[in-house]
Amino acid sequence: MDGKFLLAYKSGWEGANSTTEAPDETNFRAVFARMDEIYSVVSKAHAHANQSGGGEQILSTSLDEQKRSSHAVHNPFDEWVPRLTAQQKKFVFADAEKPHRLVGPAGTGKTLSLLLRTVGILRQAEQKKTTCNALLVTHSEATRQSIKDALSVIDPSDFQNRARGLEAVSLSVETLASLCASVLKQSISETEFVDRDAQDSKLLQQFYIEQAVERVKIEDLKSFTPHLSSEMKAFMDLKSNDDLSVLFQHEISVLIKGRAGDSFDIYKNCPPLKYGLPISNDADKGLSFQVFRRYQEQLEASSQFDTDDVVISAIGQLDTPIWRRRRSREGYDFIAIDETHLFNINELHVFHHFTRRTDFLPLSFTVDHAQAVGDRGWNDIDSFGELFGEVLVVDEEKTSVSAVFRSSPQIRDFCQSVLASGATLFTNFDDTLDSSTSAFTAEEERRSQPVRFIDYPDDASLIVGAFLKAEELQMETGSSRSQVLITTLDDGVLNSLHAHSVGNNKPVTYLKRRGDFRTVRSAEKSGHMVLGHADFVGGLEFDVVIVVGVDKGRVPQDGEAVAANTRSFGSYAAHNRLYVAASRARFALNLLGVKSRGPSSLLAVAAKNKLIDGIA
Repeated sequence: MDGKFLLAYKSGWEGANSTTEAPDETNFRAVFARMDEIYSVVSKAHAHANQSGGGEQILSTSLDEQKRSSHAVHNPFDEWVPRLTAQQKKFVFADAEKPHRLVGPAGTGKTLSLLLRTVGILRQAEQKKTTCNALLVTHSEATRQSIKDALSVIDPSDFQNRARGLEAVSLSVETLASLCASVLKQSISETEFVDRDAQDSKLLQQFYIEQAVERVKIEDLKSFTPHLSSEMKAFMDLKSNDDLSVLFQHEISVLIKGRAGDSFDIYKNCPPLKYGLPISNDADKGLSFQVFRRYQEQLEASSQFDTDDVVISAIGQLDTPIWRRRRSREGYDFIAIDETHLFNINELHVFHHFTRRTDFLPLSFTVDHAQAVGDRGWNDIDSFGELFGEVLVVDEEKTSVSAVFRSSPQIRDFCQSVLASGATLFTNFDDTLDSSTSAFTAEEERRSQPVRFIDYPDDASLIVGAFLKAEELQMETGSSRSQVLITTLDDGVLNSLHAHSVGNNKPVTYLKRRGDFRTVRSAEKSGHMVLGHADFVGGLEFDVVIVVGVDKGRVPQDGEAVAANTRSFGSYAAHNRLYVAASRARFALNLLGVKSRGPSSLLAVAAKNKLIDGIA
């Protein structure tokens, strides 16, 4: 070696903006720090090769016994296998015919492990010359596209572009909506879907339910009021229609449609959700069901079906003699489900119908309860059969991933404090970071910043300060602009941030849906920072994260005296969202608020344990 080195810091098809983008020099500097050792090892290997006459063209030197995954998933399957942890290998190479649950916190490679498991099973089938048609299901269209992009590199055999009818081994990558649409293609047209994207569909569903709530308040509430519980009366009087729509949407999807099948008689006998509407008598349930009826009237008037309608209708068509005869021909030999925590109970019940055989369940899925907002109706379910609606007795395997956490030790400890405080409040709130570790290099430690809470005099200065702080931390961490995320848990704050960026020509790219990797890549090419709601940042990661409006009254949102389980829903959702937003950060995390409000109560545990600066 003659001392000349090349730093290749980026791979893929997108270009780099040379005026704004700086490479990550962490590994490059780590090499220099151990240069003497490298020269010694390479010299010995070279001498050994000359003695043995070996024909190896590439020598590999391990700089750290701790295996650490690259942040990009764009590597071929065979290159990933040696990098996997023992837990990831256990999942990737486990028996395909048994259901397998992969549990772990954000950033531990759950999605990557699921992709590798899927590709590995398909490769094995091709080697054995057996038939294997696999299905991989994602929650949103943005995630589906990012997974297809990753598979184009991970899978050199290109199983995803093989025609199922012509090839013995193939892979279909679908969203839940597109999967069900294929079943209902003769029963429902494209224009009848509220939206093909599950997340966009739920946002539009919430808008419709908000209109239904307004109509119920005007036309129906008066007749219900004498019979309502005091908690429900206060709830309806004091909550805004926007706040009400979130909880009624939750009740409709999980209970009225999911467990009661649109039947009021069955709904009356369903136990209430732990975190949701303050329902305590039949009149409360009658009011909730009336909101559902008004919502259904809107769907019927516009000739549309929401995601719950589509799923339940698909189950109806799949649970028939016709499908049971077709199942052996059109079903799948292996099904992988990413981010299962984002699906509610009735959505999960559709998957087992798509397996080719009925005597075993080849389902593998990833889950992190801490990233799911609210009680989806299955958090208290442990058995696989209950979860997926299959009565077949089957042994499920479970792998918990406690791999190296992607964030600095300071950020990891803060995120764990959020989960720990949530776990003390909610019996089914998982502290998935309990056994995780951080393995930053000395250079990465140098770039890391303390977690800080910063307060401002008023909302106007808060918004201005968010962008100033983002630029300051970008410089301090040596990050590119596209590695900076400004996010919030509050819709009003998000609108103010958006308006400020537009009015002041700030170079910002906006996230419009969860896990939108293509938007992030666009930000890389444009040299823009990224701005988006906390609900949209799951699955992404950044060097710097600014969370705006983490103060009392906004996180969680305060109402007047309402029922305990309604307040619990807000607190549960706030813990989820704050954890998701904070765990996106690698080197720097700042939380901003307004002085007169004071820091959010969710920060109390972190402040008590001195895990966040700026809170007395």
